Amino acid sequence: MNHQNRDRQPQQPEKTIGDFFPEYLKAGYFDSAGNLEIEFVTREKMESLAEGMTKAYPALTSNQIRRYFQHCRALETKLKSKQAEWEQLRAEFQKLDMSAADAYGKSPRKIPRLFHDFIKANVAAVKTERDFLEGFLPHFEALVGFGSKFFKSERN
Repeated sequence: MNHQNRDRQPQQPEKTIGDFFPEYLKAGYFDSAGNLEIEFVTREKMESLAEGMTKAYPALTSNQIRRYFQHCRALETKLKSKQAEWEQLRAEFQKLDMSAADAYGKSPRKIPRLFHDFIKANVAAVKTERDFLEGFLPHFEALVGFGSKFFKSERN
């Protein structure tokens, strides 16, 4: 294998999550009134974040993003159907961080640093079922939805 092709190098310097959200999640998902911080679901912010992920790493696919998202949806279903309590599912949620670290650490990398940092920061920020259901999920859903035009599509 050609050494140059072993690691896919970013096309330009990778931005950090702080470039898109200064002091990202420092105050959590909710404002002082208990409402979801609007910047976590706005088109402007989330399209910019998704575009940043794909500019630094054009090989990022919608299937890669959706795998993480579907893992979260499965946890949501268990919670809402009362098949499990948050504390029972918390370890399953924490596995997102492990999975992202593994994908980022592979050679070649499977995901960009920005998506790795997004997952890492959000897994650290989710402390309660409410954080997960009303904070993280809408935020991640906005990334998936607004980012769909940026993520490379894989067709079989």
